[in-house]
Amino acid sequence: MRIPGEKRSLYPDEVGTRAGIFAAAIRDGEMDQAWSMLSKETRGMRLGVWATRNNIDLQIAYRAAYDAEHPMRHALLADFRQTVLRYWPLDDLDDLGVAPTNYIDDERAFAFLPFGMMHDTRVIVQRQRMPGLIIPMLLEDGQWQVDLPSWRFFEVGQQR
Repeated sequence: MRIPGEKRSLYPDEVGTRAGIFAAAIRDGEMDQAWSMLSKETRGMRLGVWATRNNIDLQIAYRAAYDAEHPMRHALLADFRQTVLRYWPLDDLDDLGVAPTNYIDDERAFAFLPFGMMHDTRVIVQRQRMPGLIIPMLLEDGQWQVDLPSWRFFEVGQQR
C-alpha cells in the first residue's frame, strides 16, 4: 500500500516519534496515555461507538472519556484497546522502528512504523515495501495527535 503524501526528510521526526509512543502505549496497556494522544474527532468517534454498542447515554460516555476517575472509564479504554488490537496484533507492537513521515500538508501526516527495525539505523533513500503500521496524524492545538478518521485519505489516493 502506498502511503499518501510526501517526505520532507530522510530521517524520522516528531510525528513518527509520537506515533511510536502511541503504539507502545497500546502495547503496554497504558490506555490513559494512548487516549490522550487521540485527536478530538477520534475520541468523539470512539466514545460514540462505545456508547451505542453498549447502550450507554452519550452524556455518561462523554464523562467517562474525559474524567479519569469515572467508574466507566476503564471499560471505555479496555474496549478501545481491544478494538485496536483486532487490527494490530500485540506481537507486532514489539521492535517497531520509526521511518520518515509522509506529509499531506502542514497539519496532516502519516507515520510509518516498520516491524523488526528498532535497532536498524539504515537510511533508505529508495521506496521499498516493508511490513509495518501506518498511523494517520493530525496537528491539533500545537501537538501531533493520532487521527484515525484520516484513513479517508487512502480512499482518495486509490481513486486517482
